[in-house]
Amino acid sequence: MADETYVKYSRALSFRRVDAHHDAALLIRFGRDLYRRSLGKEGAFYRDYGRYGVNFPVWIGTCASANPAFAKFLEEDGAEIGLVVLGFDERDRDIGRVHHFYVTPDHRGQGFGGILDDYARDVLKDAGAHRARLNVTARNRRAIRFYQAQGWAEKERRGGLIFMETRL
Repeated sequence: MADETYVKYSRALSFRRVDAHHDAALLIRFGRDLYRRSLGKEGAFYRDYGRYGVNFPVWIGTCASANPAFAKFLEEDGAEIGLVVLGFDERDRDIGRVHHFYVTPDHRGQGFGGILDDYARDVLKDAGAHRARLNVTARNRRAIRFYQAQGWAEKERRGGLIFMETRL
């Protein structure tokens, strides 16, 4: 019997800084899908970010200008498969905010969300935060289960949103 060689597939993963101008179309596409997955429709995306969603990349650019590490794409072999957008709580700089975690539909359920979560925690801690917060729509059960599995705890419910927090 001949020896069998097993080769494990290895992904080349990296984080790339968001360029709000250059990446605008991709950011809008990710933003629309993010809203669709969270709210079941994308109309609120246009309400929040203007006609065609043009203010979404502008807002992300503002986050990146506060700290270049606060807006990054996750890339697999050079293709964008995820996005993380971070910041600080406006009232308490001890609290970091996870504004958005996004993983493309074809890459969900493969561990990439955990990579984004680890990245967010490390960056926020390095930036001086001691806790991190995020909010998720109550209807987004998959995301809630993910956050709980990552150690996020529910702090309150308000207006269809669940506010979650974790120590860094």
